[in-house]
Amino acid sequence: MKLRNILIGAALSATALTGCNFGDQNVDPWTSNDLDLKHVFTYTQSKMFTSGHEGFRGNLIMAGPMAQNTACLYSTGIGFGTNDGYTEATWSNIYGNVLKNIEDAKGKLVKQGGHDYMIGQFNVVKVVNMLRLTELYGDIPYAQAGLGYENLTFYPKYDAQKDVLNMMVDDLLDSRAKIEGANDTDISNYDMYDADISRKAQYQKLINSLLIKIGVMMSEADPSRGAEIFKMGYNNTHGYITDWSETSYVRHVEAGGPWGQHVNGSGIAVEGQVGGMSYAYISEVALKFMQNHHDPRLFRVASHFDYSGGVNKAVMNTALYHDFDPFAVAGDEGEFKKVHYRGVRLGDNGDGNRGLFWRNSGDVAQQAAYWMDQNAQVGDEYAFAQEGQFITLTGLNPATFNRLTPSIIIGADEVAFLIAEASLIPAYGVNDAQAFRRGVELALAKYDAVNFPGADFESSFVELYKSQKDPTYSQEQNKTQYVNDAVSRYNAAADKRDVVITEHWVALMGNGYKSFALVTRTGGPSFIPEVIPTNERNYNLPSYDIDPVIDNDAAKVGTHQVVKHRGGVTDFVRPKRFPYPNRELNVNASNVEEAITRQRGNVGAATHFIAIPQWYSKK
Repeated sequence: MKLRNILIGAALSATALTGCNFGDQNVDPWTSNDLDLKHVFTYTQSKMFTSGHEGFRGNLIMAGPMAQNTACLYSTGIGFGTNDGYTEATWSNIYGNVLKNIEDAKGKLVKQGGHDYMIGQFNVVKVVNMLRLTELYGDIPYAQAGLGYENLTFYPKYDAQKDVLNMMVDDLLDSRAKIEGANDTDISNYDMYDADISRKAQYQKLINSLLIKIGVMMSEADPSRGAEIFKMGYNNTHGYITDWSETSYVRHVEAGGPWGQHVNGSGIAVEGQVGGMSYAYISEVALKFMQNHHDPRLFRVASHFDYSGGVNKAVMNTALYHDFDPFAVAGDEGEFKKVHYRGVRLGDNGDGNRGLFWRNSGDVAQQAAYWMDQNAQVGDEYAFAQEGQFITLTGLNPATFNRLTPSIIIGADEVAFLIAEASLIPAYGVNDAQAFRRGVELALAKYDAVNFPGADFESSFVELYKSQKDPTYSQEQNKTQYVNDAVSRYNAAADKRDVVITEHWVALMGNGYKSFALVTRTGGPSFIPEVIPTNERNYNLPSYDIDPVIDNDAAKVGTHQVVKHRGGVTDFVRPKRFPYPNRELNVNASNVEEAITRQRGNVGAATHFIAIPQWYSKK
């Protein structure tokens, strides 16, 4: 089945499932619709990835900045705050658009009979969606979720996260058995989960990889059960995802425009097409890690922003640059260096987040520019082509992360890193000595292997670096060197698991949901503190009497302390979860309160709920 026809079907189902009055559309007002269920299937597969409204809020504003590989100048996430308009979007998207249609479709398939394998596929999609929810929120409705059409259960009970994960395992094992019983020709290509292998093999490997993920997800809270589940996927005869050709992902296209059903929601938000400029940047801690390790991915994932036309684009004109060096690291606290790429510090105060130096003459901080030529109104000193390129923040590259960026269900690199981590946990009884190397190699190969945009940007800026800084540079040789260096760090480390987690974290650049879950589960990377230390809550800017951007001879005359982070609602404790939506607190109050009380345990009300560890969190 051609992708165009799948997209048309998914668009029709989106209209029917979200835009109509169910009572008018159907004879039975409690069933969703009479669409061919293949259209419902593709809709439920893609919807979690295609909402710009949700991607902007759940990924770019909240999860990514709290995990600290990205940053956003909407400061709620990075400032450890709460905003129901931001944190309810993921919940509403999945429960409101996906789960009820999955459960209704499964009920119809049971009545029709003869479609066990398709019920199995729907359950795989259910697990993929619900994993995102439980990783963000903790205890969630699972057993009773989405049953409003089926049996009028509109206010479901919340299941404990441990039970949620075990129910997911049951669903995956049942799905695996159902799909095993199907002929490969039975399984339709009318499917938004793409891969380069047969559909049957694709789902078998996807199921086993999800079992591996859930198994490792339990490693902090119940390693014995986690190891048991891990082996269900790791040892299964059909194998797990080991290569990008086996990886399930959703392709996105332009059809329908920015608010349509087929764009990458987070990507369209990076482009500023669903609510204006998203201010999606790379964090200082992630950027400096990549620069210090000469990470070749910087040429693909990082850029300056061009917002001149009201659409956020990467600065592509290499003629604007001089002495371009993406590996040059910005100064530490109390110093200023002219470098091309600088990230956003963890905090919620502009002077602390992105202050460069203190201007004694005006008694004010010079802040980094958001995008090309933002500060050009100050004479012409900071025009991008002159010195402005050295004070402009580094963005999550919209040439690579945009409306067409593929959405990976679970990546080959992610699976390898999970196996590498499991190899370091005695309870798991696995010893794959090469898993870590495979993970790093696969992470570096991802952008080309899964057809991310941005290849032209990468090649142009590699050539720019070679022409202006290092004529001997080779991107391929640097990739090989990066892998070897990472393996050397791993071999030399006393805490090898931290090295695995750190490389896994870097590989998730742009996927705030998964990076938040990784940090929440493991507490790593080790350079991300659980509680912001007192000495990191303020920041010392170097102070100057003359402008150090324009005058290279400017000498620092002192420092000026500014506020960087004000503690949010957690008193400087890194959040471990999203809060439940206000609507749930109002309409499903007793079930929500039971879930909150269960998860809070003996922790008093003085501790904000988002600071309470989830069941799977490192305690």
